[in-house]
Amino acid sequence: MTSSGSDNPAPATVAVVGAGGVGGFFAARAAARADVTVCVRTPFDRLVVHSPDGDLTPAVRITTEPASVGPVDWVLLATKAQQTAAARPWLDALVGPGTVVVVLQNGVRHTERVSPPVPADQVLPAVVYINAEPVRPGEIVHRNYGYAIVPAGDRADQLAAILPGELVRPRADFAVQAWTKLVVNAAVNSVTALTGQRIDVLRRDDVGALALGLMRECVAVARADGVPIDDDLPEFTLRRMRSQPAGAGTSMLYDRLAGRPLEHEALIGTVVRIGAEHGVPTPVCAALTALLAAISDAAPGGGAPGGGA
Repeated sequence: MTSSGSDNPAPATVAVVGAGGVGGFFAARAAARADVTVCVRTPFDRLVVHSPDGDLTPAVRITTEPASVGPVDWVLLATKAQQTAAARPWLDALVGPGTVVVVLQNGVRHTERVSPPVPADQVLPAVVYINAEPVRPGEIVHRNYGYAIVPAGDRADQLAAILPGELVRPRADFAVQAWTKLVVNAAVNSVTALTGQRIDVLRRDDVGALALGLMRECVAVARADGVPIDDDLPEFTLRRMRSQPAGAGTSMLYDRLAGRPLEHEALIGTVVRIGAEHGVPTPVCAALTALLAAISDAAPGGGAPGGGA
């Protein structure tokens, strides 16, 4: 852990768990100001991030063994949400009494996902916006933008001191930001993954109507959960998605095409679960969750047949 008692304190220690598009990007940026370790399952020799302003080959340590690392100042958890349980050995090794775990994952209720083993007061949830794609282990193509929205406060300011530029954007209305992205993700990711088509499929009237019904359920659940999402978000989102360039895809579509397990539970499954807590019916979300669970379970590394979401 970094000492704060020196006039020239050592750089903050940061462990990034997961080196996909999100993890690779944030690891490369943090390395300019911090001592960064990248924690991965598949080893590689170096991290390379191809960005519009040039390639980054940061000086980071790469490890595949939780036993090789100890507690750090910051953990950036950048796995897919469904991989959180598999990241438990990393969290056990990396988290000490002063560690802050930044959950760079989709969905809402980030703290529940990692606590335990992480104490709830050591979790900083984040909503990530980035256009980046891993092309092979250790190599990321960063095409456009990249930042994390976090709850406003001291920890947001401390994180902003480690990540340069406008990579950290504190917001007092963090819950609104998280639910807004979830509404969009639940619909767009689900529809593209189920149809096996890119975002263009939302230009169909029938598919557009399905997406609107799904998003309206999400808005109703968010409001029941105490988060004031705008009523017109579904219509606004559909118009925006229909204006996207032809061929634009989603992360869940890419996972399905690659035969990987899907992130459905953190997206649309979460809406069904929270809706049930508040007695809000979610028939469209429930139906699509069942279909996505079946697809995910059939993927290599997915659940057992019939295992559900």
